[in-house]
Amino acid sequence: MADKTEPTGTTLKPGLANSGSQDTQHFTDGPHSTLSVLLRQIHSDSDFPALSATISEINRIVDDDSASTNLLAQSILQDFALTNKLLKLVNTVTYGQFGGKINTISKAVVILGFEAVRNVAMTLILLDFLQNKAQATQLKDDAVASFFAGMVAAQFSSMVNIKNAEEAMICSMFLNLGKLLAGFYFFEESQRVTQLVAQGSTEEKASIEVLGISYNELGIGIAKSWSFPPRLIAGMRKLAGDRVAKPHGELENLSVAVNLANELCHIASHGNVADKPKDLKHLMKRYGDAVDISDPQLQAAMQSGLGELAARARIISLDLAKSALMKHIRLWIGAKSEEPAARKAVPDKLMSDISFGMELLDENTGEPVRPDPETLLTEGIQEITMTLVEEHKLNDVIQMVLETMHRGMGFNHTLFLVLDAKTRQMSARFGFGMDADTILPKFRFALDVINPELAPDAFNDVFQLAMSKGTDLQIENVAAGNIVDKIPNWYKQIASAQSFILLPVMVNNKPVALFYGDMARASSIQVSAQVSSRQLSLLRTLRNQAVLAIKQKN
Repeated sequence: MADKTEPTGTTLKPGLANSGSQDTQHFTDGPHSTLSVLLRQIHSDSDFPALSATISEINRIVDDDSASTNLLAQSILQDFALTNKLLKLVNTVTYGQFGGKINTISKAVVILGFEAVRNVAMTLILLDFLQNKAQATQLKDDAVASFFAGMVAAQFSSMVNIKNAEEAMICSMFLNLGKLLAGFYFFEESQRVTQLVAQGSTEEKASIEVLGISYNELGIGIAKSWSFPPRLIAGMRKLAGDRVAKPHGELENLSVAVNLANELCHIASHGNVADKPKDLKHLMKRYGDAVDISDPQLQAAMQSGLGELAARARIISLDLAKSALMKHIRLWIGAKSEEPAARKAVPDKLMSDISFGMELLDENTGEPVRPDPETLLTEGIQEITMTLVEEHKLNDVIQMVLETMHRGMGFNHTLFLVLDAKTRQMSARFGFGMDADTILPKFRFALDVINPELAPDAFNDVFQLAMSKGTDLQIENVAAGNIVDKIPNWYKQIASAQSFILLPVMVNNKPVALFYGDMARASSIQVSAQVSSRQLSLLRTLRNQAVLAIKQKN
């Protein structure tokens, strides 16, 4: 992260450098101080700290060997749009070898792994940010170009013995992170860099002259502030020199694939079709010692990259048909032009895959419309059913049940509590929702040992009542006259929810766990009588799947 000590020199402001200035002031304390100043200015934007916090948190979780699936899923689930896009993306042909449809982030982590989900999430977060922030066509084209370079790098993975194609993709996309963000936050300076390049300078020299640091080092500095792992940082570095040396080890192979993909895509983006043979020959000469690759292989990687880009672009709402840069790339490659989305005849099966979890916007408010609860609950049940017949871990099943309840019902918080048989303490083990990490350690209560048949009036506590009788309870208003005295003090001290639902988990008629979901407003739980008993039935089915999973492991 940026140093707290203010460096000497002039703090860069957008608009400081201009095409006619010969006396632009530079930073005097070296690249580290320059980076510190640039990072502080970027972070002063109202939206950037939130972007940084999200990516940093995801990286921190993945880098923590003790972190659970719940933590990563919880971080992603806080962003409704990100969750939907990520689930749509992992259900494309790219991940088709895993079989079946993935309906929960928890399942995605189990099947794909922490790092793959992290890579997909960070790609989506950055692209969404750039699409919303881009104020010029050039900026949007640069974002598309980086995304395309990522697709091509993934195609090169098998050629240079890289096992993780997604890792190559994200390194390639983030290789130009500094240039992408400079294009928005330091627009006039980036224009000056472009002018210097047009006059014969290299991009590295021009960006150092204007910003005091190269685009690549700026991007790496930002990536470090986002807690990128060392492998991704290494993969983001640009290779210098006229010829690329033979790589030794997978990390150097990764760097070769990433740089080759970016340089190839740069040629396709800016080169003339007439110069194509010469440009490709020069590129293959530069990488001749590093990788054995032919002209047809380069062409095939570009074609495959275009196909993968088209599939993903539909999911993340990138309209490639309107991109002048993509038209130029297609012309350079010799590919067919992308048809406008409105004229495409999309096969029913593909449309079904694309529309899965599709984010819809309310016509009046413009806010995302949540998918139908019953659909999400049903899809989750189907996914868990398939998981139960496969080799599985109990915690993974519980996570899927909990996440399905959380997303399907739109709860503010959804928790899973477990009974400690020795201490008779119910304590929250997993949870989703805002500040769940803060709530989990506090959400606990002692389970009273009382026979409700002998003392039917002993339970003036809804939690005790639910657990003792194994009764599902819907509390639609905690302040209602007939309820307020039955809400325990420990709950009032840690929760502000006005309505909640309790679904006890009983095994052999004995309480072992509890599902809890709440909403901030009274009478807002979607399983209340005026909505449908169907949703309550689906929630009970999910709870029963958890019971079955527990029985299978006992």
